[in-house]
Amino acid sequence: MIGKSKLPNGSILGMFKQKKLVTKLNKTLETKNSPWLVALDDSIADIDVIAQEADAIICVPGLQKQFDLKNYPKEKVFYFDSLSYHELALDNVIKFLESIEQ
Repeated sequence: MIGKSKLPNGSILGMFKQKKLVTKLNKTLETKNSPWLVALDDSIADIDVIAQEADAIICVPGLQKQFDLKNYPKEKVFYFDSLSYHELALDNVIKFLESIEQ
């Protein structure tokens, strides 16, 4: 799942980039025969909702200090850095997902 950040005016931060990232990441995972499927979070980063469905969480830049994980295992959370996110560089997130046993 990829968390979203809601701006004060109600718009969703980077929504276009997130959809593009999810599509590219799922295609890459499929070519690797990975069991992972990435989906956008539609709860606006509500950890109680996300934790019920997510085996791992992938966060866009800017959520590291804003997103309250509560009791969700921190080792199952990946935070994109700005450059990797904007370049759609997937190597680190794929390594992260491959390191987690489902």
